[in-house]
Amino acid sequence: MSIAEGESYSINDRYVKSSGKVFLTGVQAIARLPIQQLRADRQEGLNTASLLAGYPGSPLAGLNFEIDNAVKLAPDLPIVHRPVLNEEHGATAIMGSQLAAEQPDFDFDGVAGFWYGKAPGLDRAGDALRHAVFAGTSRYGGAVAVVGDDPAAKSSTLPSSSDATLVDLHMPILYPGDVKEILTLGMHAIALSRITGAWTALKVVDAVADGSGTIDLASTVIDPVIPDLLIDGAAYEHRPDAKLLPPNNLAIERDLRVVRSELVRRYTIANQLNPTIVDPPDAWIGLIASGFTFHELRHALHAIGLCTLDDIEKAGIRLLHLQLPIPFDPANIRNFARGLDEIIVIEEKNPTAEWLVKDALYGSINQPRVLGKSYPDGRPLMPSHGILDANTMVNGIFDRLSLRIADRLVAPNPKSNRRELIPLSTERSPYFCSGCPHNSSTKVPEDSLIGAGIGCHTMVLLMGEEQVGNIAGVTAMGNEGMQWIGMEPFVKRSHFIQNIGDGTYFHSGQLAIASAISANSRITFKLLYNGTIAMTGGQDPKGGLEVADITKIMVAQGVKEIIITTEDVRKYRRLKLPNNVRVWDRSQVVKAQEVLAEIDGVTVLIHDQSCAAQLRRMRKRDVVPKPDFRVFINHRICEACGDCGDVSNCLSVQSHETMLGPKALIDQDSCNFDASCIKGDCPSFITVEIDPERSDSAFRRRDEAIELPEPEVKVPTDKLDLRLAGIGGTGVVTAAQILATAAMLDGYEVRGLDQTGLSQKAGPVVSDLRFTRGAPRSSNLLMQQSADVIIGFDLLVASSDKAMEVAREGKTILIASETETPTGEMIGNPLGRLPNTDELFERIANCIKGESSFLVDSGTLCKALFGSVMSSNIFLLGVSVQLGALPVSPESFNQAIKLNNVSVEGNLEAFKWGRAWVVDSGYVERVTQRGSLASEPKAMLKLEEDLIRRIQSFNLSTEDSDCIRFLAHDIQEFQNRKVTEEFVCLLEAVNHSSTRISNKDDKEALLIAVAKSAHKLIAYKDEYEVARLFLSTEMESQINKLPQSNGVAKSTWHLHPPFLRAMGLKRKLKIPYNVAVPAMKALSLFKFLRGTKFDLFGYAKLRKIERQIRDRYIKAVTDSLKVLDDDNFSKIYELAVLPNEVRGFENIKLEKAKSFLINLDEIEQNLTS
Repeated sequence: MSIAEGESYSINDRYVKSSGKVFLTGVQAIARLPIQQLRADRQEGLNTASLLAGYPGSPLAGLNFEIDNAVKLAPDLPIVHRPVLNEEHGATAIMGSQLAAEQPDFDFDGVAGFWYGKAPGLDRAGDALRHAVFAGTSRYGGAVAVVGDDPAAKSSTLPSSSDATLVDLHMPILYPGDVKEILTLGMHAIALSRITGAWTALKVVDAVADGSGTIDLASTVIDPVIPDLLIDGAAYEHRPDAKLLPPNNLAIERDLRVVRSELVRRYTIANQLNPTIVDPPDAWIGLIASGFTFHELRHALHAIGLCTLDDIEKAGIRLLHLQLPIPFDPANIRNFARGLDEIIVIEEKNPTAEWLVKDALYGSINQPRVLGKSYPDGRPLMPSHGILDANTMVNGIFDRLSLRIADRLVAPNPKSNRRELIPLSTERSPYFCSGCPHNSSTKVPEDSLIGAGIGCHTMVLLMGEEQVGNIAGVTAMGNEGMQWIGMEPFVKRSHFIQNIGDGTYFHSGQLAIASAISANSRITFKLLYNGTIAMTGGQDPKGGLEVADITKIMVAQGVKEIIITTEDVRKYRRLKLPNNVRVWDRSQVVKAQEVLAEIDGVTVLIHDQSCAAQLRRMRKRDVVPKPDFRVFINHRICEACGDCGDVSNCLSVQSHETMLGPKALIDQDSCNFDASCIKGDCPSFITVEIDPERSDSAFRRRDEAIELPEPEVKVPTDKLDLRLAGIGGTGVVTAAQILATAAMLDGYEVRGLDQTGLSQKAGPVVSDLRFTRGAPRSSNLLMQQSADVIIGFDLLVASSDKAMEVAREGKTILIASETETPTGEMIGNPLGRLPNTDELFERIANCIKGESSFLVDSGTLCKALFGSVMSSNIFLLGVSVQLGALPVSPESFNQAIKLNNVSVEGNLEAFKWGRAWVVDSGYVERVTQRGSLASEPKAMLKLEEDLIRRIQSFNLSTEDSDCIRFLAHDIQEFQNRKVTEEFVCLLEAVNHSSTRISNKDDKEALLIAVAKSAHKLIAYKDEYEVARLFLSTEMESQINKLPQSNGVAKSTWHLHPPFLRAMGLKRKLKIPYNVAVPAMKALSLFKFLRGTKFDLFGYAKLRKIERQIRDRYIKAVTDSLKVLDDDNFSKIYELAVLPNEVRGFENIKLEKAKSFLINLDEIEQNLTS
């Protein structure tokens, strides 16, 4: 792309322009297809229109949005998009677009119809499509079924291949292998449909739909060759006919099987849709592949040294590219087979083409050996499962070719050469968004049997039984609960709970409820009503009804009882609901299921709560009001018990390390203001009033601060393969698209693939990009051990087996962020730990070029620079560009950020500061320390000189000595000098006894463990202590610095006082800060009553047990010191850290304390035995 072209380039060019280079994805190419077809029709003088109808599902997720975006940019074209309730309705709608041509009031020459759906939708719509296929298409209309296949089941319940279904439906299959071929073969699909009257199919696998690339738009417009249309001496022109009863339907069947199929064959030949790409006269072996598999075959051949078509020809290989594999042309195969000794058919899943090739050659003069799925001796040659890519086919191809041309080949990279990677202690997996209603709606009563449904809530299959119940599996969409009808008569269990999303309910699930009623089954359908079809991009469920209307339908059908759980009970007070419908707060979702389980018959729980991701989008567009508060956790009061994570199941409830150990915090960047984390008995939660329209930044930019030299590129500039690895929902795909656009602006051809699967949130996301000068790469996937660069937006994902499979020792450069982000399984477990940076880097050290690889704490730096981690991916790309690991110019990258047109200023700054970190990391880190919350001055600790001297006598490191001083001071503030003296005496006893331990590190570890544990039990958080900690000046400072904060004076404390709880108060009080401060100041002054008979709070059961475990622990430690030596150190250290498990408030702490006492007894017995 020239400089002038780059400067005039716009993202909208992909839909607006008819020529020039653009970057677009597979889904965007499908959305462009009707625009391109209608423009071509206008050039031919045709007045055509287009209709698109179907149901989106991955890998075609988001297609509906792209269609709408495209249509807006082509207002001059009559393109109608009609998303319908389900796939079969869409198929019949497209059938109608062809029948419209037969009506006298038809206003167009024809309507190009496009049905879209994923493979399960094709199965569902089979009958409707069969009727449409029989009816046929109009001469200037045409109908194309765009089918999304997911062969590796990355985002589907089953791996899919639609070929057999499409064959049975008599649809010619056109199989694009990249983004460009979606447009060229898509136009052929329309032309073929118009000429022959046949419905055609465009098979789009996930690697093509999720793929991306640079294409020249003009090269994608075809001029189809019209074949001989004479049938029985007359020119054939099909007229759509839906009069499908005998004898007419039998005549139509003959026309379909005899006439239309023959015209398809003629069109395929005339337009050379199945060309022999390489045809040497001395060919000895032939390779046949189609679509995506053909491109992967070229990739595999490249990997073993046959890089160009000339190389392939000189090796004596004949190469057939089946762009239209079905229907099959035997004559083409017989011509291809001439003189060959062997043919290998490379195809995914079933050996359909292999069988057809063998059938075509049977009885012919040329009968070479035909292989496909098996070697001649029956061993597997090509897998019939999963995805068939270059990695899975290369060894089989190499084996067969090396029989004759081994000297021309390079052996593929064997996996056995790689050292086995150390297993990761934890990995990322998909999870619900922060604030997602499924965080609470999927909770169930203990020992419940659950049916998973289709949608985001399908991820219960990845979660623990204690969290989401005993999952009995998942069914086809719309059949939710029907498995129970088959199970119920044969099991002792009497009740079943079935999850079903509102999108599924309106799609087809309503009939499942009616069937359960008809079968007189005992089942509770849990309708998860969130107002959107979130898993496929967030579209509104078509034909949706309000909850009140749904209840009326259900009651009329015969549902026995309905309970609605909702976050807003008040909105239902003004609605008239049927008598057997109750409305409860969403916090009672488990109780509601328990109540419904006792009712004989079909019952329904409707959980009414908006989709969190959709809410966030609507807030950005000002469709719904932005929240006017933020949630804050006072970490001094927090016990790190995990209760807030348990009650909310929210990814934004994270933990951070403090001097007192891990404490919970709310990640303000990802928080979606659900506020369910506030529930429970914990008194550490505060809500802070904010101004949602104010934009805060923790740092003022200093444009003149540092000079940025041009990067010195250290990687190949003619071609580059790279992998980007990060966390779903953090902008990995956006970063990849910005980088790809920058590369295009710099003149590169780009091929890319975004591998997200179910990982829209929290799971691993991988994006591959391949840059070349000149001709583009044949494939958009990276093979094993082929990456030049890996960009790790998250080091844990970058260190995973999936990311590292493309790394090569001594070659691959790794640039990664070492910022820690908790995994979903760490929610409710603040003590959970990620592998540390050293562990992860050690794991992958033998897979990369260590001396050229870099780690940077991009999230922490961006938090300090900009007040948010949202731009940390772009920051890391800035680092990578300046290090020379990416061969794109800073100017092009800046322009790509502007073209993306999202958070432009912030991303430009992030990119610049990432570059600056490479030039002078010390300067950037000094700047961030001056601007960050971490630089807050620490309060001076007032402690008597005698105590300080005694603590210093322990001869600890400065860090450990400061820690003990802090603990001693905190105990003094908790009670008095006397208690502090007792604490220091205990530590002196430990220090003295530890002289019997030979290992110095063990001595220090024991002393610090006892210090922290004793502090924890001595300074227990009763009413006086919580009052003191609430008044912390550190807390005030942190609240004032929250994004958009209106200050601590505008905050509210959420408190459930134990004495009021004991009197029956079931919810937290909301106490304004200005009321809480004087009250807590007064209460904290009465700490001198603690432990006396005048301490009314001290009579509570929990307070008694807190004093008991304190005294038991101190005595146990004191006694153990008498026998401390190297032999029993581990047992005594286990005793020292035992209080670490005592956490929480009220019932949680009571249970933990009981467990502590049991474990303490066991340890003491072990020490005395």
